[in-house]
Amino acid sequence: MQRSSGTPLYKKVFEELKSKIDSGYYEIGDLLPSENDLCKMYFTTRPTVRQALGDLSNLGYIVRQHGKGSIVSEPKNGLGILSLKGSTAGVGKHDLRTSMITKPVRRPWPEKFDFELSAEEKELGSVYLSRLRYVDGLPTLFEETYISDKNLPRFTMHNLAKNSLFDILKNYHQVEVKEGEQRIWAIEASLELAKMFDIEANKPVLHMKRRLKTNTKNLFIYSFLYCNTQDFFIQDYF
Repeated sequence: MQRSSGTPLYKKVFEELKSKIDSGYYEIGDLLPSENDLCKMYFTTRPTVRQALGDLSNLGYIVRQHGKGSIVSEPKNGLGILSLKGSTAGVGKHDLRTSMITKPVRRPWPEKFDFELSAEEKELGSVYLSRLRYVDGLPTLFEETYISDKNLPRFTMHNLAKNSLFDILKNYHQVEVKEGEQRIWAIEASLELAKMFDIEANKPVLHMKRRLKTNTKNLFIYSFLYCNTQDFFIQDYF
């Protein structure tokens, strides 16, 4: 297992075991290797392995039974949309389907914008798109995205209903997210959101405003997300 510089080893063990569960390598009901075996597999100590297993247990991926070990369980309905890896990576085993509300289009920035824009960004304009994401068939995430329109030739030709935004930016435009900030609070669903999510108006929904910095100067990604948490809770790990 390759260890990234600065990444705690317990987190690498956690991520690799979680990936194997998500991919089906370890199925529901399977017994994970013993702590001793995991120590040998990852060349680490028992406290490190126990910390990784503890995080898996907290997220509902395993049940730890005394005398038996760690058993893979059905993860709870948690979505990792707080991660900067994006919604596609955050849904785990859940089925994700995307409906384009607005296909990518170039347009000026809104007169009133929730984030401060640089002079270059204002001059460049933005690429705007909006998507409704269905998780296991339920309308769960509505996302409006603005991207600084810098060095993105033919970007509006991409199919954002079937492909990850972050993957497209990386593979076709060499743009990668480096860091970001996000603001989160609960709001009452508007009539438009209630209709979109098929819930009663004024029901609480999670609202997130996100600004992501990329490896290209003055190319930022701004997302405004609304999450229906009637059937899912929001989770992440650090």
